[in-house]
Amino acid sequence: MLVNKTIFSDNQGNELRLSKVVQAEEQAYFRNFSVKYVVDGKENYTINKRKFTLHQGDFVIGNTHADGKVLIDGSAPAKGICLDIAKECIADVINYHFEEPNTFFEFLFDRDCVIQKYGRHNSQLGTALYNLSNDFEDLINLDLNVTGEIFPSIAERVVFDQYSIFKNYHRLKVVRQETNCRLFNFINDAKNFIDDHYLEKLNIGKMASEARLSEYHFIRLFKTFFHTTPYKYVIQKRLRFSIELMKNQYSVSDISSILGFTDVPAFSNAFKQHFGCSPRNYQISNFLQ
Repeated sequence: MLVNKTIFSDNQGNELRLSKVVQAEEQAYFRNFSVKYVVDGKENYTINKRKFTLHQGDFVIGNTHADGKVLIDGSAPAKGICLDIAKECIADVINYHFEEPNTFFEFLFDRDCVIQKYGRHNSQLGTALYNLSNDFEDLINLDLNVTGEIFPSIAERVVFDQYSIFKNYHRLKVVRQETNCRLFNFINDAKNFIDDHYLEKLNIGKMASEARLSEYHFIRLFKTFFHTTPYKYVIQKRLRFSIELMKNQYSVSDISSILGFTDVPAFSNAFKQHFGCSPRNYQISNFLQ
């Protein structure tokens, strides 16, 4: 089973494609600035010898330096959105918002370190992709029209998300550009590992080994890029997931156990520090009325 439709294309290089695939192993093309988003299922990418496993709500971005393949092998169709955004479209946004845009433009289009995996949460692009995915069936069945107006909006979200990453990238105190890119990839690989395994028992040694760095170097770099420590990032991921469990009517005791806290008071204290109220009060106020 293979459905792959071009929904919109123009002569600048902007293009929207949708796919619904059970099995595939093929080249993954990155034209201009590309986004690959998983609406449902799982897609496995190998890009420039790095492996990315994308689940629902995950996406990978890349430029023409990305040499990629995608493997899909599931019992149910994997649904995906592919967006190619023209250089001119992104350049318009950059030139409008920034006085000295050249180095940022170079970062987006001339460096392979921009090729990274992200989740839909906590990013403007992720939110836009999620909203687009809500219309997936109507779009793929051609029941909904798409115009070129979506591309400047998507380009703006790409620029705003990537500019904060660009600033963190340049905080690295390394002279050689190749070393900067390597460390940038290492620390993002470690973050992706945490995103996939945050419910498991993780220690600094394991996380640092995923980044191929010493524990000391890993902690310092992680804090430089993400403005928090690896341990705090894991706790934040667990606490955000606790909200999803509350929506599904899990008890506070069960949530504490699922998230790996030593006991309910430990979970309650962490939750209150993060959200400003106890988990029980949060659940009653938001989901039990």
